[in-house]
Amino acid sequence: MDKNRARRKRERRNREIVYGLLLIAALLTAGTLYGFGNSKKIKDSDSSQVITETKETETVPDKALVSARIGKTNLSGLTVKEAKDAIEESYQWGMTVTDGTDAVVIDDIVSGQLETIFKQLSETPADQPQDYQLDYDSMKEAFKKQAETLAKRWNKNGVNSEVESFDQKTGAYSYTKEQNAEVLDQEKLVTQLLNAAKEENFQEEIPAEFTLKAPDRTQAQAKEQYKLIGTFTTKTTSNKNRNQNISLAVNAINGVVLKPGEEFSFNNTTGNRTSKKGYQPAGAYRNGVLIEEPGGGVCQVSTTLYHAVIESGFKTTERNSHSFAPSYVEKGQDAMVSFDGYAGPDLKFINTGSAGIVLRASLEGTTLKISVVGIPVLEDGMKVTIRSEKIKDSDPLPITYEENTALPFGTEKVVDKGTIGGYFKSYRVVKKGDAVIKEEPLHNSSYKGKPEVIQRNTTLKQEETIPETHEQPESSTAPAEEPSETPGAENVGPGVKAPENP
Repeated sequence: MDKNRARRKRERRNREIVYGLLLIAALLTAGTLYGFGNSKKIKDSDSSQVITETKETETVPDKALVSARIGKTNLSGLTVKEAKDAIEESYQWGMTVTDGTDAVVIDDIVSGQLETIFKQLSETPADQPQDYQLDYDSMKEAFKKQAETLAKRWNKNGVNSEVESFDQKTGAYSYTKEQNAEVLDQEKLVTQLLNAAKEENFQEEIPAEFTLKAPDRTQAQAKEQYKLIGTFTTKTTSNKNRNQNISLAVNAINGVVLKPGEEFSFNNTTGNRTSKKGYQPAGAYRNGVLIEEPGGGVCQVSTTLYHAVIESGFKTTERNSHSFAPSYVEKGQDAMVSFDGYAGPDLKFINTGSAGIVLRASLEGTTLKISVVGIPVLEDGMKVTIRSEKIKDSDPLPITYEENTALPFGTEKVVDKGTIGGYFKSYRVVKKGDAVIKEEPLHNSSYKGKPEVIQRNTTLKQEETIPETHEQPESSTAPAEEPSETPGAENVGPGVKAPENP
């Protein structure tokens, strides 16, 4: 009897233990389902069983129904997970802006805000009503930055009208058509983006709008603004061949249009001066020796152009002086060219203005005139000229004696007084009215001298004794025709300088 009572007592205690364990297991399962956490393990000293003590947190269970609204979307009656899925589906980002040909997706500036909202939603009790709105102020600032980026990408600068060509036959200039500038209306674009966001149209494609702005110079204005900005004149000789060469070079230059940033090359413009092109033989120096070669005289064209370029306000990138100073321009102010079809001393300059220019050249009789037509690059009232000064003379050359038995025995005759070479320094002088604004070094030049030439008779005596005399030179001026230099030689020629201000 006692044994049966003890057995029933043990069975009852075992059932209590089992029920207790089942209860603990049920509590643990319920805690997992309803978001209980922060478990703390403790040890039962009697049964050596490990039990878990749980503490409830503030996290809303996924199965709990929420009472919330985000913008225009009502999420009430949904779980947190369902609410998140619903928002992610309706708030899918794909907002674009197009200029008509180029479409650009705007950076997603909503996802970050939604993540913050979902975090708050999951931490708020389900029975507490919630109403969330996007931060439109921060979105506006983000849209402004993106509009600035699009403006840099799409804005088009206006194109000013400028000279396009010159017709030598009619003497007419033609001008390009101006183009308006296109400027993105950034303020309106930001408003459009913000309105689309407020309407939750995150897949909206927004057409960008542009304002048109007239350029600084229209075609009509260009016709009025173009004028003669530099001109220079020199006198040629009556030598037919030389003037033929000058005329060919003039025709090659006349009407040349030089765009902004473009470099002019005299040699490339005229090409090689050969007889096939119609260039005639004329006096030329080659290594100090007088020869006859096609192209003599073209250096007077390059020199005249050089002065017109300087007076226009431009600067040369290449200029060379002759070995022997020409007489058609002041010493230190010439521009020698020579070309063999591949290389040679050249005259070059760059159009540093903001509009195209036209070179005009003419030869009427013995008057050579070259001008530059364009938009003035100098300030109103400004004028640029060249000033040259001799630095020193070169050493005199020994006299050259020539035997002439036609002269009386023992007499001499000076046939060429020769010239003294020298070194010259030239300056670019900028004036406003009569006042010199600035003066800056332009270039240096050095010229060879020519020896004095004396004819004499020291070999053949006449039948009558004639007293020895020393005759005066017949002329103290340069020869009637100074030689010119073509490929490998310097182009020079006589004449009278006749500058003409623009």
